[in-house]
Amino acid sequence: MADKIKFGIIGYGNMGSSHAKSIFNGESPEIEVTAICDVKPERLAIAKEMWGDSVTYFTDAIEMLDSGLIDACIVAIPHYDHAKYAIECMKRGIHVM
Repeated sequence: MADKIKFGIIGYGNMGSSHAKSIFNGESPEIEVTAICDVKPERLAIAKEMWGDSVTYFTDAIEMLDSGLIDACIVAIPHYDHAKYAIECMKRGIHVM
């Protein structure tokens, strides 16, 4: 099997945490979460409690996108910021959902 696709998640609220749970539960065995970003420390604390050291955590999405840790990104933040981060992903050759 080829290497897994490394995913980052921008936003660890309702949608971002749901996507993470699905991936960690093996619903998409060809991908893995390698980075999670949220601007709210309490959300990152919840993510850290769930996933521990298996993920790198960020409070700045651009920093995560520039980290080299991800091949693809799920943008799970309020809709009005989707385009901004989708464009930033594409500028870096990062697949975006």
